[in-house]
This record gives sequence, C-alpha cells and structure tokens, in this order.
Amino acid sequence: MKKSAIASLVVLASVWMACNQNQPSTSQTDSTVTPSEDALETQCFTAVVGKDSASMKLNNLDGKISGQLAFNFFEKDDSDGEIKGEFKGDTLFVDYIFKAEGSISKNPLAFLKKDGKLYQGYGEIETYLGKTYFKEPAAINFDKGFVFEQDTCK
Repeated sequence: MKKSAIASLVVLASVWMACNQNQPSTSQTDSTVTPSEDALETQCFTAVVGKDSASMKLNNLDGKISGQLAFNFFEKDDSDGEIKGEFKGDTLFVDYIFKAEGSISKNPLAFLKKDGKLYQGYGEIETYLGKTYFKEPAAINFDKGFVFEQDTCK
C-alpha cells in the first residue's frame, strides 16, 4: 500500500510540473526585454549658408546612427540620401549614400558636435579597395561647412 501511495505522489507531481511548464512564471515575464521608445532617439537639424540649405534627420539606436541628409544648393544640383555611422568622441563620422546629377554616389562626412550644433567638416579623402575615407581624420577642418542647428522634426 505504501508503494502505491508513493507511486501516486510521483505521478501527481510529474503531472503538476508538466502542466506548469507551459505557463510563463512571473520571474520569466519580468526578465523579458521589450524594446522601448527610449532606445531610439531621433533628432532633426537644419542649416542655411547664403542661398544654400541642408536638412538632416538622425536616428540614434544604441550608438549606431542612421538617417537622412539633403543639401539644397542655389547654383548646383541638390543631393539627397541616407547616412550611416557613429560618434567617435564628439565627432560624428558617417557614410553618405546620395543621389545627385542622376547618379548614386557614396562619400564620407564628418560633423563636430559642439554647443548643441553639428559643424560639417572638410578634409582630404582617398579611396582604397573601393572604400572612401578621410585620409587624416585629425586634419578635418570644421570651420568652413554648414552649421546644423537642432530643429523640430517634420
């Protein structure tokens, strides 16, 4: 009789454990990572130099930057495209893949973040094995380009 009671308890415990395996426990639910809106930060910027203007929308997802950049020039063809890159210290380095003059091009761009603004930099670039990059990142000049000021996103 004792053996049948023990066998019944073992079977009952096994059935109880099997039924509870399919139900999420509160500890599993609490530890599940759900994406939050705080993980993606979006900022928009505009710049005007004389009759030329530019607009930029940056999406920052865990340090990886992506977005849109458009230049509207008074005397040259406009360019519009995507940017992807990351900050290295206070400098944003991106690849700009854009359409201008009927063709698609790719160039590196750099922006210095200072006082809540992004200063476009200019420097010598070169291409090696199909990759275009700044030859001397330390020699990039941030005094001559567009100055992007934060704006509301549209």
